[in-house]
Amino acid sequence: MKKYISTTKISIALSALLTLGACEQNLEVKPRLAVDLASAYNSPEALNAALNGVYDVLQGSDIYGRDLLAVPEALADNGRATNKSGRLLPESQNQPGSHLANWGSSYVAINRANLILRALPTSTAPQATKDAIEGQCLFLRGLVYFDLMKVYAYFPRAVVASQNIGGVPLLLDGVDDLTKVTFPARATIDECYAQIAKDLDGAIAKLTNNNTTYRAPFFASKGAAQALAARVALYTGRWADALRLANDAIASGVGRFQTNAQYLAAWRAASHPESMFELSYQTNENIGVNVSLQTSFTTLRDPGNRAVTAGFGDLVPTATLLTDLGITRTGDVVTRGADVRALLYELGTTGRGPAEVECTKFIGRSATVNLDNVPVIRISEMYLIRAEANYELGNAAAALTDLNAIRTRAGLTAATATELSGAALLNEIMRQRRIEFAFEGHRFFDLKRRGLDITKSPRNIAFTDFLLLARIPTGEISLNPSLKQNFGY
Repeated sequence: MKKYISTTKISIALSALLTLGACEQNLEVKPRLAVDLASAYNSPEALNAALNGVYDVLQGSDIYGRDLLAVPEALADNGRATNKSGRLLPESQNQPGSHLANWGSSYVAINRANLILRALPTSTAPQATKDAIEGQCLFLRGLVYFDLMKVYAYFPRAVVASQNIGGVPLLLDGVDDLTKVTFPARATIDECYAQIAKDLDGAIAKLTNNNTTYRAPFFASKGAAQALAARVALYTGRWADALRLANDAIASGVGRFQTNAQYLAAWRAASHPESMFELSYQTNENIGVNVSLQTSFTTLRDPGNRAVTAGFGDLVPTATLLTDLGITRTGDVVTRGADVRALLYELGTTGRGPAEVECTKFIGRSATVNLDNVPVIRISEMYLIRAEANYELGNAAAALTDLNAIRTRAGLTAATATELSGAALLNEIMRQRRIEFAFEGHRFFDLKRRGLDITKSPRNIAFTDFLLLARIPTGEISLNPSLKQNFGY
């Protein structure tokens, strides 16, 4: 029997108490989470159930089930809303208040991790199990705090000082009864990133890459923690750290960089071979026809079959992204260049309206409509992190080597130092990031972290526009007098 808990807008402190629920939506409470809180963290079985509860929150549609991949593409210049269902249209138009909304669920996940971390020292589980669970909780808490910072705060190297309110509240101890509820203010940006780095350093120290109980990429591994730490270092401009951590992540053996011939098949596999960290969805966790990644990005049920409509195709590539991919369309004929990544874009059906060129990265694992795993970190990102970090460190030759690894894998010719130097080299690194991670949720944050304007239709969004930051839920502001709303809302 499935149980559901429905809640309204509540403060992060109160939402932290709902270890079996999340704010502002109905979430399925799976049997594996039904653990008596009085003894939830003693045995290995209970600890595993609690740990699954942290991963479970990340699967929600407001986090990695859809929004952290789809909404950043709509907010930036990669995705154009078709208005076939009305979904993602306000985000595509950058309307005030139409942004990511991962606040409440994120703090539920953080509190679940905090409760486990607090209980581990007294647990009767074997030390190796406790170490593995501690490492995963630190990885997940670091990931969730990083995602909150990406959405609700500026990056350290790209701040509009007159509009900067700081980071997000840092809650580092579990809340399991009302007497422990606190109402913290927002920590500074630097304080938040220091805590994220501390969590990921702790995860790297505790995790291994060959745990047979918690197997990569579906559970956090040392390689995944190194990869996430490399991403955080890149986003915060710590170039030497980004380079070192990307090197470590590539050397970890977690995730396998695919060849040109393997690239398309990798996206059709049950698990993406390049995944360093991937969220796994079982059949009973299918998000469904309204907000799954498949229905959001394509009308197709199966690749190449325009006779059967399954989804809505709410968000499709913009003209500039299609140009970067080397894709042109004349009527119902789609022409591609040499780039193998263009094979993941094809003409959809007319079942929901006019046919569009659509992204088919997510198109139903094992022929099950709307059921796809989500690659959160792929190893190809590490090559582009190294390229950008080396560029910023003045190592142009090394930057070009990693850039060409991505280009040649895609089927493009290797660029020379004569063709790409100075700003042109950086521009090509960012262009390859745009193409490689299109419809995976990177583009908006890539522009934001470098302080760049968003050039799009119907209007451009300046970096100084308050719309770059999401609105903190108004219920949180009302209940927590220490919490300040972002500028402009």
